[in-house]
This record gives sequence, structure tokens and C-alpha cells, in this order.
Amino acid sequence: MDQKLTRPLIGVVYSDAEGNRRWPPLLVSRLPWTRRRVTIDPMVVGAAFTLTVVNVGVVAGIWWFWTVGITAFDVALMILMTVLVNNGITVGYHRFFSHRSFEAKPWVAAALGIWGAMSMQGPVLTWVSVHRRHHHLCDDDGDPHTPRPIGTGLKGAFEGFVRGYAAWILSGRLYTYSDYVRDLRKDPVIRWVDRWYWAWVVLGWVLPGLIGAAWYGSWTGFWSGFFAGGALRSFLHLNATGVVNTFGHLTGKRPFTTKDDSTNSVFVNLVALNGEGLHNNHHAIPWSARFSMFKGEIDPGFWIVKALEAMGLVWGLKVPTEKLVAARAVSAQPPLEETRPATRVV
Repeated sequence: MDQKLTRPLIGVVYSDAEGNRRWPPLLVSRLPWTRRRVTIDPMVVGAAFTLTVVNVGVVAGIWWFWTVGITAFDVALMILMTVLVNNGITVGYHRFFSHRSFEAKPWVAAALGIWGAMSMQGPVLTWVSVHRRHHHLCDDDGDPHTPRPIGTGLKGAFEGFVRGYAAWILSGRLYTYSDYVRDLRKDPVIRWVDRWYWAWVVLGWVLPGLIGAAWYGSWTGFWSGFFAGGALRSFLHLNATGVVNTFGHLTGKRPFTTKDDSTNSVFVNLVALNGEGLHNNHHAIPWSARFSMFKGEIDPGFWIVKALEAMGLVWGLKVPTEKLVAARAVSAQPPLEETRPATRVV
């Protein structure tokens, strides 16, 4: 019998070229009538689907409001949902799950995970693993979304920017780096939130639609809320994340000496609306629940964390002392390590 006919039609690969364990696995076809190897990356398929849905939604939303008109309520809903979901990322996915900057009750942890998932930036385990790897190898070859130039000259700089802004999610670098989230995978609440990711994505579009229906009292109101708080909001906050990942490593001030190119940028902070523009501060002391370290810095994400603390929903906030911040700012030491086992959890 021809050996080619005995090969499996579909194989799976659970690691990348560098040996990192990944999830979901790559699907590799070995069809009997061809020697060509075809690889399917489920995460690339999901990312392409997300980009398609968001962009089609934006076009449909523009057409909708051009047809029926747009009101102050629609604009307010779009802004409100953008701010809320952006803070779902910084409070939930980033400060709580990635860096464990505070403690929370299980149901609050679930709510934070759902809140972050509405951003359409990936399941919680995927997002956290990518972010922890970003810290571990920041602006190095293994960083999934560094904006550093690819090659030399203006072309290389532009290609690096495009990769850091959005292209990286279609490059095969977006998946769950399993070794970076061993701690989170032990938590049944987190696994549950992760498993139902697409349900939370749908909720992030339907919920503003229901708000619109309640406000206007009609199906027209539902679609206005759906497009304003769902499609247009998704487009805005996904681009805000691209701004953080690129300009947050390209322009701004560097009060701390870090191994990477992270900066504090007023422009990025205005775009992100959640404190993520204080990027150099965060990379210098990544375990801090507060990104604002100096007078005049604005960190809305921390305001939300403090509000949750005041309500008794979270506790144990990790915040550096002024003495520690001052000492770190004038030193040439590498970034302070996490208080838990390193950024890479193994």
C-alpha cells in the first residue's frame, strides 16, 4: 500500500517553532493526493473573523446612521461603551488577571473576565499569556507585538509599526502560550469565562442594543444601540489598543530605566482613556495596581479599582510606596520583578 495513503488526513501541532506549548493547536493537512503541507491556525481564523465582523459592522453602522440619523444619545452610548470596555481590559484582563495586582471574590473575577472579553481582544487565557510573554521578552524577538523596526530604513520602521498595531494578530503570534498561564488554568472560574468567550463578545454588542431599545422603545432603537455601542465601539477600542501597543513604545517620556522601549505618553493616555498611556510606569513596576506614579498623571483604571475596593468587592491592592518609586526612577536597575513567580509562570 502507498505509504502516503496511510498518513492521517489531519494532524495537530501543539507547539510553535520555538518550542512554546500553544493552544489551540495548529491543524496540519496531509492529503494523499499532494505532498504539500497545509497548516491552519484556528487563532488566525478567529482573528480574521473578528476583523471582518468589526469592519463590516462599522460600514453597516455608518450606513444605518446615515439613513435614520444619529442622536446625542447614540454618541453618548458609543463613548460610554468605549470607556467601559477599555477599562474592562485594563482592570480585568490586565491588572487583575495578568499581574494579580489585587484580590477579588470569584463572582467579581468572573464579571471582570466577561467585561474584558467584550473587547473582542481574545479569551482571557490567550490575552494574559500574550501579555505576560510581552513583558518577559518585551521589544525582543519573542515579543508578539513589538513595534520595533523590521529591517532597516523607513520601510523597516513602517513594517514594525504595522506589525505592532494590528498585523501581529494575523501573523501566527496570537494564541495561548500555555506555560505562561499555568496558574490561571487551575482556576475553574477563569476556565469557565475563557470557554464562553464568544458568548461575551455577542453580549458586548447585544447589551447596548437592548439599552437602545429601552431608551427609544423600538427595534430602531435596538439597532442604533447595537451599531453605536457594539460595532463602532469595537472599532474605536481595538484601534485604541493598537495605539497603546505602538506609540506606547515609540514616543513619550521615560522616567524609569527599563529593558524595553516603553514610554509615558499623554497622547496615548487620551486615546486609551484608562491609564494605559502610562506605559513606562507600568513596565517599570508591573505588579502595581496603580499606573500613575507622579503628580499630574491620570489613571482612570485605578479609580475604578479603588471604587471596587470601597465597595468591598476587591482588596489587597498592590501599590508601590513613594520612596520605592523615587528610588526606582533615578536608578539604572532593570524593572522590578513581579511579587508572584516571574512574568513567565512555569
